[in-house]
Amino acid sequence: MEILTFNHGRRTFCVQSFEMVPSLPDLVEPRVQVHYIAEHGFAKTGFVGFDELKDQVGDQCLWLHLTGTLDADFWKGLAAYTDISDENLKQLKNPHARSFIEDSPSGIFWTVLRPFVTSQFDGLEMVNFFLGKNILITRQFSHDDVFSAVVHRLFAQEERVAGFTCDRLAADLLENVIRSYHDVLTAGGAKLESLQTRIIKNPGKIELDMINRAQQLVWIFLKSVWPIETVTHVLARSKTTFISADGKLEFSQCHEEASSVLRLFETYREMSYDIMDVYVSGLGLRTNETTKILTIIATLFLPPTLIAGIYGMNFQIPEVNFPLGYYLCLGSMLCVSGGLLIWLYKRGFIEFR
Repeated sequence: MEILTFNHGRRTFCVQSFEMVPSLPDLVEPRVQVHYIAEHGFAKTGFVGFDELKDQVGDQCLWLHLTGTLDADFWKGLAAYTDISDENLKQLKNPHARSFIEDSPSGIFWTVLRPFVTSQFDGLEMVNFFLGKNILITRQFSHDDVFSAVVHRLFAQEERVAGFTCDRLAADLLENVIRSYHDVLTAGGAKLESLQTRIIKNPGKIELDMINRAQQLVWIFLKSVWPIETVTHVLARSKTTFISADGKLEFSQCHEEASSVLRLFETYREMSYDIMDVYVSGLGLRTNETTKILTIIATLFLPPTLIAGIYGMNFQIPEVNFPLGYYLCLGSMLCVSGGLLIWLYKRGFIEFR
């Protein structure tokens, strides 16, 4: 297992290198959010210590959401409270280079990447999960609460949440991660459509950079969704005692949703390549238009150049002795060029806008 530094917990897209780079500081204030399923429904409380937590929650379904940089004493207390193995504890503490799932006697660990797309940056944050007996632990590295929407929904359901098990809660949280990719697709689809319209009107270097950025982002997010499909598939088919039949059913639904998101990303990936074809076609049309204009200008100046060349010869020309010969020469140039311009317009070679 490759262990990354803390700031790899969130990576953002760099427009200069077209790569995902670490974007968190080395230290982030630690926070512990405690949620549990009580008789009356979903509940939340502050974290004081593991001894107090045991008295307060008991054997009910407990969800700990950990953020920031937590000290060694906390991890030691967590290991004693949950009987989590040293390997799972190490996996939970650190970000990872890729998403994966691992089953052990103390519980199931998996990690996934959740997208963050704003007007300022496009990023991915690592979210670690550990599912044990009557306990679910989620670990992220920034303070952006990735599961706030799930918490509000669970609070609103009240008594209907009573009887929820940790595996079903984990399925809800994993579904939230998958749906965040739907939001990325919605925003990304609108951007791709506007980009295509912009390219049709005026393809240029800026638009080419935007296409390259879109293609790279689609590929990065696509590589993030692939492991989620694998993780949900393994969870839905797991034979561990930590996942009930209802939990497997909900993980199976998550797997179907992850598969649909994966197919949508494949579609958007093809769309990004189609936009590149539109860009090349638009660039070719603009080049042809420029070439046509230059050819027309050269054609219009060809007759006056011929006439000027004839009258510029170094021998006696009869028309030179006419009093109005100079004006006759200029008039013939204008008439020939004007007639040629009208002929080109009548044939549809040029348009006056």
